[in-house]
Amino acid sequence: MPLILDGKKVRGEIAKTLRRKVEAFSPKPKLAIVQVGTNKESSAYVRQKKKFGESIGVLVDYLKAPEFITESELILKLKELNADSSVSGIIVQLPLPSALSVEKTINAIDPEKDVDGLTAVNEQLFKEGKPRFIPATARGIIELLEWYHLPLFDAKVAVLGRSKLVGAPTALLLKKKGALVTVCHSKTPNTKTITRRSDIIIVAIGKPKLITAEYIRRNRTQTVIDVGINARTEVGEAKLLEEIPRSVIVGDVDFDEVKDKVAAISPVPGGVGPMTVAALFENVVSAYEMQTVPV
Repeated sequence: MPLILDGKKVRGEIAKTLRRKVEAFSPKPKLAIVQVGTNKESSAYVRQKKKFGESIGVLVDYLKAPEFITESELILKLKELNADSSVSGIIVQLPLPSALSVEKTINAIDPEKDVDGLTAVNEQLFKEGKPRFIPATARGIIELLEWYHLPLFDAKVAVLGRSKLVGAPTALLLKKKGALVTVCHSKTPNTKTITRRSDIIIVAIGKPKLITAEYIRRNRTQTVIDVGINARTEVGEAKLLEEIPRSVIVGDVDFDEVKDKVAAISPVPGGVGPMTVAALFENVVSAYEMQTVPV
């Protein structure tokens, strides 16, 4: 059996540290989460964030905007939150309706409260090696690897996916840790060769169970980090001679096929997802501390 990289367990340890910090704060940090529309998956993610935040003593305002809100109305709301001194951090839950510009919306957030690290200002600071906030999923991935003492310096790492949210910032963080990083995307011709030669494979492509044993070498020395969260319908057990469809969450890696061929692997759910939430609130606490430093 491989080492299972248990994000829930690590999140619990991070929560203890954050809770001790927050207990000493007065007033308490506050995160404002803005969601546009009623996307079920988005709502579920927001509830997870709210639950975790409140468990460590952070106040969480869950602000729901109607799907037909205009861009100017949404930006006005964000500016109000920017001006509210009780709000330490602001995130806009993605995705947004197609009528709204993600770029304009995100860049309306005060960079000092942009705890997702997605504004142009914070993205540039991150690239320059002076990050105000590290994007939560990228931070969570690195913390998960380091928690289990998996070496990054001189490690050959394949990052599958180059999104602004996950792939690109994760690759940059790994390079800063001294890893030898190769980023693969849909047009990369020799992805399987690259992954087989890698010590660590990080998969963030949004395609369920795409990564099979063909991408893995045979000596059980590799670590696989699965960032994918894909909802799909599978057939459950029969009842009254009828097959029952059920919705399940699967990763970008075929866990059952790959797990016995690697040294360590993160599960879905329970791996990177919990780490992303924990990392977000590490950023919230950092934002609070930066905003309350005596002048």
